[in-house]
Amino acid sequence: MSDKVVVIDTHQFNDNRISKQMSSVEHYPLLRLNFNFYPERKGVNGGKGSIIFDFVPTRNPYVNGSLFLVKVASGRLVRTLMNKLKEDFLKDDDRLMIHVHDPYLLGLAVKLAKYFPRTKVLYDRHEYYETWKGRLGISIPASLERRYGGKVSEVIFVSKHHPPLPGPLAEKRVTVIPNYPRHEHFPESQVKNKIDTFHTGDAVAVYFGVLNLGFDRDVELMFEVMSLAMGSNQGLRFEVAGRIFDEGVRTIIDRMIERFGPRMSYLGEIPYDEVAKRTMAAHLGFFLLRTDSPMWSEERPVSPNKIYEFLLSGTVPVVRATLDDGEAVEKCSLHFGKDSNAKNMAKAITELVNDQERMRGVMNRCRETGEGFTWERVSPLYGECYARLFDSMK
Repeated sequence: MSDKVVVIDTHQFNDNRISKQMSSVEHYPLLRLNFNFYPERKGVNGGKGSIIFDFVPTRNPYVNGSLFLVKVASGRLVRTLMNKLKEDFLKDDDRLMIHVHDPYLLGLAVKLAKYFPRTKVLYDRHEYYETWKGRLGISIPASLERRYGGKVSEVIFVSKHHPPLPGPLAEKRVTVIPNYPRHEHFPESQVKNKIDTFHTGDAVAVYFGVLNLGFDRDVELMFEVMSLAMGSNQGLRFEVAGRIFDEGVRTIIDRMIERFGPRMSYLGEIPYDEVAKRTMAAHLGFFLLRTDSPMWSEERPVSPNKIYEFLLSGTVPVVRATLDDGEAVEKCSLHFGKDSNAKNMAKAITELVNDQERMRGVMNRCRETGEGFTWERVSPLYGECYARLFDSMK
């Protein structure tokens, strides 16, 4: 008999959170099943211990996700995976943990578990999915949670101050594991050198994440702020990376490149190693939420990994959001309230980067604060959760 783990997700294959999660429990035999709905991500080699399923019958990833749900409901995919697991991974007396990282895969996990009686389903809930509503006002992820959440044994969540989770998840035990960065990715010597060599006005601002005008991030405001700040600060540069979900974003970026030339850079989708490297070289990092978004809520603070990466990098967060650890972050960030606007935000950035000693002091406080929010501090919680659930199967 052996305790084994199957991780299932729809994230980009080199996703940082999932890589950290798997490395935290690497003493268990582990198989990752990664489902890809994006045509441009086809053909990635998962290597040993991973299988990637490219499910891209159309060019639209949202349509592909919906068709995937239909395929799961039909049972054919579930039976195929069940046979695959029996042939290549599981023995009859093994105990199995199915670790789910996406609500779209809850149904698949629950249906697979029916074929293996010694199985628990662990749900890693990365977001407040009840706020993700489409054009018809319906949240498909939340609907899937309501339908299958009762079969989940435990929930992992990232925020320490979350309200009760919705539907049947409200009855489940919740283990909070924030998405803090690995200390090893942000060497102190490089951060210290960046701080010590900072000169007045010579600064790089970065944003690495979703590029969409209609989602929770206030991307439009961010570009407006940077346009104003770069217009009055010739030494200020801006680097942006991530998937463009909205052609309006591409238009804004093109206009800024036309206006500011090489001081404005769009890098496309970049791997995490490069994200860490560029974050560590930057001086300012953006995290702005739309105030009309359901994610703007005193009851639902957010715990974005980017904030903690900024801190450990000595990169000053430019924030408009309700945060976990908000009091600690506010002491070393440019933190703006709900009534802030692009003009006063750009003014605050200008005043900070043009004051060399103040800027160096704030960056030093960022690094000192970030030392308290590292992956190494929280990763053992995954092992404790696994041990608890496997013990419950005895």
